[in-house]
Amino acid sequence: MGMGGAAKSKKKGGGSKKKKAPVPGAKFDVSKACLKSEKYYDEIQKEQAKIDNADDDTFEYITAEYIITARIKPSEMKDMNIPGAASVSDWVPISQLCLRRRVDEPGFDAHIRDCVRVRTAVSYYCREISYMGTQGASIFKSIPRSSIEYAAEPVDSFYKFVHEDVIQGKNQDEKNSNTMTKIDARNALELEEGCTDASEIKSAYRKLSFKLHPDRLVGKGKSEEEIKQAAEDFAKVKLAYESMSSGVRGDAGDGKHRSWYESLGGRARTEFSGRMILMPLDEAKEAFRAGMYKSAVCGLVPDTVMAFVTRNQAASR
Repeated sequence: MGMGGAAKSKKKGGGSKKKKAPVPGAKFDVSKACLKSEKYYDEIQKEQAKIDNADDDTFEYITAEYIITARIKPSEMKDMNIPGAASVSDWVPISQLCLRRRVDEPGFDAHIRDCVRVRTAVSYYCREISYMGTQGASIFKSIPRSSIEYAAEPVDSFYKFVHEDVIQGKNQDEKNSNTMTKIDARNALELEEGCTDASEIKSAYRKLSFKLHPDRLVGKGKSEEEIKQAAEDFAKVKLAYESMSSGVRGDAGDGKHRSWYESLGGRARTEFSGRMILMPLDEAKEAFRAGMYKSAVCGLVPDTVMAFVTRNQAASR
């Protein structure tokens, strides 16, 4: 899972340095903890690079990376009286997790939502991850930490199904026409003002997409200009439907509806965890104290975070 690398077996007599035990009662400095974690992340990656370039292909560890996303809990969104809260009503990538594990570790081939090690690591770093979110988008500073939920996805899955679609597509579109307000979307779908009925929206989309599909004009004596215009109109209707369907729909966690973010990649995208039920921090800490984990987190560049925040905000209008 993830963009992992293989790590060689430790040499006899070798071992990792002992970590200093935290001072009882000391106040947790999240900013300092983030800097420490990001430094450790680099160390893990450099160590992995050396191992990957070595001639010896004997290994017992794998280093995997995951993108951590965050959003406001859907159940609390209706009562969230905070300006701009809609911008994080759907998943927003905010950090990256690096996790080292044994190749033959039981349960790691299961779906990410059932992977205890990933869930434990996210639980352990929840304070750092939350802080990294505020560094990527200031709106997270206004949202109570208790109102935020998290999800994870292997890095390679994120870049294949999400990054290429949202980030690279956005960069190729100087007018940022890959976003549309709900007002414009209703107009494009020829819906009445304020319409939110899912069946009515879907019916309008099916009708217009069938009418405007470029393939229906092939062999009908239409000019290249007419076919080009039909393709543009078809794309506009498709974007309008995506905009009207964006955001969380249905009850939180009922498993019957997906957010716009979760819909990216379609059926081929299977490794997104969905919301994770985090374990108590003390329990996660105990797992780390037992030496079960070698992992770290680092923040994403603000431009990446803001691309999703801006898109969610535009879709909510």
